[in-house]
Amino acid sequence: MTGSGKPLLYPEERALDDAAWEQGLTPSRIFAILLPVWQVEVRATVTEGRPYELIDRFLERGILEGGLTSVAELSRFFALDEPLVDRAVRVLSAIGHVTVRDGRLALTELALRSQRDQVCYVTTREDRRKMYFDAFSSRPFSRGYYDSGTVTFLTADKAAAATAAHPYPRFLKLTSTRGFRRDALRDLEGRSDRDHYNLPFRVEQPESLGEECVYLPVYLVRAADARRAPRYLVYSQITDTADPELSDLCGSLPEITGLVESEALAVQPGRHEQRIADWLADKGVHGVRAVQTERGFWQVTLPATAFRPSGRVPLSRIGSFVPLGTGVLGVWCEDERIREDAFLRRIDAYVTASRTDVGDWVVRLARRLGLALGTVAEVGALARRAGMSSLAAVLAEHAGP
Repeated sequence: MTGSGKPLLYPEERALDDAAWEQGLTPSRIFAILLPVWQVEVRATVTEGRPYELIDRFLERGILEGGLTSVAELSRFFALDEPLVDRAVRVLSAIGHVTVRDGRLALTELALRSQRDQVCYVTTREDRRKMYFDAFSSRPFSRGYYDSGTVTFLTADKAAAATAAHPYPRFLKLTSTRGFRRDALRDLEGRSDRDHYNLPFRVEQPESLGEECVYLPVYLVRAADARRAPRYLVYSQITDTADPELSDLCGSLPEITGLVESEALAVQPGRHEQRIADWLADKGVHGVRAVQTERGFWQVTLPATAFRPSGRVPLSRIGSFVPLGTGVLGVWCEDERIREDAFLRRIDAYVTASRTDVGDWVVRLARRLGLALGTVAEVGALARRAGMSSLAAVLAEHAGP
């Protein structure tokens, strides 16, 4: 939570940019919403994988492939002290990997699977863990949502504070009348995509010990495709791009799409144009009118003097969007030198964040800002001419041979 009581999310402009430039859609509204989520304490017998200890891996191979059936034989074969081998075998027995049959060591089915996959599987009975399911269809959340350092789930009290927060955006809390579907737990047993949903290798006899409704802060972007059909994209804290599963969920629920569409229709005629005029006046820009582009969104073309350091509009706005509550506003500048400056500043911030896909990203950004730069090497040359030698050096690393 921020000091104002607003959940931490990244800037709305990043969601709008992704919708417009990466997804190829025309964004018209962005909503900050609180998505209801079932937080379920699940008890089950689970089997999870972990890396093998080196000695354990080879002792099991000795039993499986070498036909070694006693501590003494293992000790002699691997030239290890017998007490060390005995302790290791006891540990393997305790985790269910080694058993004694007719006085001879043998591997269990769990150990055989472990050797096959080269992963040490361990079964835990009465395992308890919290799991997250959307409150509409009881579908489990993917692995990224279990990173507590990145993702914020709000209790009902904190969600109430977020919906009352000022200034804009105020979060809109969605509600679901559907209870948690207990069959969702039984479905976990047969899932083949367990890793995607943060599930262990095997889940058996899962049961709920209690459910609590918590809330996930997300952005929902209403956009239109090339045929002007509405699309709904959901952006959360785990990535800069739209979450396909949450987007499909929200786009398929009439209680959500209906709310979004009613909010869009509730904007009074001329209200968005007035918001744009107010924004321009606040930035000290006069004599500029917004127009609707061929793609359908409103855009203003600002003079070079409107941008910092002398003006009040950040350079990062060029080729991006301003969310205004009633809709969105695209910002442009015809001055190529200003666009180049904005371009280099955004790249510098991007590579400082240690991104790994710099090459493709800088070329896409150049295209978005109307700059004739087709390769990373050309971008690096532009950085050198601008006196940004450290940025040029980083780009050279990504330019390739």
